[in-house]
Amino acid sequence: MKKLLLAATVATLAMNAAQAAPTLYGKLNVTLDQIDNNGFKDESVTKVNSNASRIGVKGEEKLTDNLSAVYLIEWQFNADGDGDQSFSNRNRYVGIKSEGIGTLKVGQFDSYFKNAAGNSQDIFNDHNELDMTAVLAGEDRLKNVIGFETDKKLLGGLAFNIMFQQGEESSAADSAAKGKKGSRDGFGDGVSTSITYENKNIGLAAAVAGNFGVASKYSAYSLSDIYTDAIRVTGSLDLTPAGVDGLVFGALWQTAQPTDDTVSTSAGTPTVVTSYKGLQEDAYGVTAAYTIPSTPIKLKAEYISATTESDGRKDRKQDLYGVGADYQINKQTRFYGIVGQQKRDWLVKDDKKTTIGLGMEYNF
Repeated sequence: MKKLLLAATVATLAMNAAQAAPTLYGKLNVTLDQIDNNGFKDESVTKVNSNASRIGVKGEEKLTDNLSAVYLIEWQFNADGDGDQSFSNRNRYVGIKSEGIGTLKVGQFDSYFKNAAGNSQDIFNDHNELDMTAVLAGEDRLKNVIGFETDKKLLGGLAFNIMFQQGEESSAADSAAKGKKGSRDGFGDGVSTSITYENKNIGLAAAVAGNFGVASKYSAYSLSDIYTDAIRVTGSLDLTPAGVDGLVFGALWQTAQPTDDTVSTSAGTPTVVTSYKGLQEDAYGVTAAYTIPSTPIKLKAEYISATTESDGRKDRKQDLYGVGADYQINKQTRFYGIVGQQKRDWLVKDDKKTTIGLGMEYNF
């Protein structure tokens, strides 16, 4: 009898340990890229690139019948061996999940504005040259945040998400030159929010998102950490329910401008102050993907355009084109090829950077 009780106790402990065990996951995404006019200079280079390769640990632990603790810690690393060999922070949080209601998370993770662009809009996500972050404001991962996201099943595919960021600055600080007057020393100095909808029966997904006082970049003027208000609208339509198997279209529109129209830079001796009054970026993108029926091949294409304006200056336009093909070996592994080009219309010469690449992605 004692042996039976001992065996039952050991089995129970083993089951509990298995339930609590974290999941190790990751992605290795490496390409061989030939880049003409690398850095928009008169030079060509062949590169082995690590495209946001990462490793992480995540888990979910039951606390009650309806409540669970959730956690995730993720690091990015350079699979090609270039640059800093230490791990850099990606998403990381701890939180509470209420089954069928929603999840409250605290830590550092992608803004809901960024996540409003799903796989059908950001179809070359992570690729060093074709990821839409190359030209768009708002592709940000935020520190010191508290986020709440409702379960998609709660309202029949409709979900609400809101994130509050703490600036954690000294009360004497003033970020007027970065687009926000006064100090960021309180609760919710930055807010990122979205409303998303998904209906797989008709193949429709859509989102409306907003950032308010969130630090972002305006790449046309090499400005970073500018506190920005922005609106993003995205949508995708999978035509499989309509009888066109494997064809998906995506679209995105957004506008962004500093929270306060006070952006400026200072440089030189004596100091020269450059004003960016009237700074604003308007952008749109369209994408298409087609998985050839009964084959492991997916064809992809994107066009993204962003126009940035500032008082007293000619508008600057950036275009990003890309086409590619994936060969999906299994759920974990794909081989792919891409051809892409980024164009900057304000450059007198070397205004086009062209990339041709072959790559492999492995997920575990």
